[in-house]
Amino acid sequence: MKLIRYAAILLFASACSQQPAVQDQRATAQPAPESATKPAVPEPEKPPATERKPPSAPKAAARDDRPVGTTASTVVDGKVVNTDAMVMADFKTRVDKYLDVRKKAKKDAPSLKQTKEPAKIKEGEKGLAVEIRALRDGAKPGDIFTPAIRDVFRRLLNPTMKGDEGHDVKATLKDDAPPSVPLKVNADYPEGASLPTVPAALLVNLPTLPKELDYRIVNKNLILRDVDANLIVDYMPNVIR
Repeated sequence: MKLIRYAAILLFASACSQQPAVQDQRATAQPAPESATKPAVPEPEKPPATERKPPSAPKAAARDDRPVGTTASTVVDGKVVNTDAMVMADFKTRVDKYLDVRKKAKKDAPSLKQTKEPAKIKEGEKGLAVEIRALRDGAKPGDIFTPAIRDVFRRLLNPTMKGDEGHDVKATLKDDAPPSVPLKVNADYPEGASLPTVPAALLVNLPTLPKELDYRIVNKNLILRDVDANLIVDYMPNVIR
């Protein structure tokens, strides 16, 4: 019996000595990361290259698809404004300013009363031209026919120059054209050179001029001429296409 009790005591002591080691192992064990415990979420599959949408192309710049011969318009202060009318109003203002200069020049020029004597007519023309040049010493091409005015004039004239009517107009202009006219502001229109008549089909499209000025088309160029001074006030090259 004593032997049995002694063996039991040894077994109990051995069990008690091993229990703390097991507890230490449990205490030192680290918990598994949360990410490791959660199942991985698969990423969405990318569509095949053939199914992917191509990148959007940049928008093209706006074009002016307005047909030739129509008028232009824009919005100013919320109102639609005819820009061609504005340009033509500017043309009239510039013509009026020239007439003011001409009026001042005429005061100091020889009298331009009606006469049949060629010498006096020529004297009056030259005298007026001299005075106008003096007052317009800094005049240059485009003072009256500005780029905007040239664009409108060309657009107004272009439809008439097409088709059979345009062919006839061009033939008339070619037949009446003088050999040579200098394209120079304040220059004399050549003495004795023909004054080609602007065909009515063209003239009807252009702004009406005061009696002191007229249009002349020489080759493809439009000339603004002072009638009494026989002076080139301004010109527009290549108006006829």
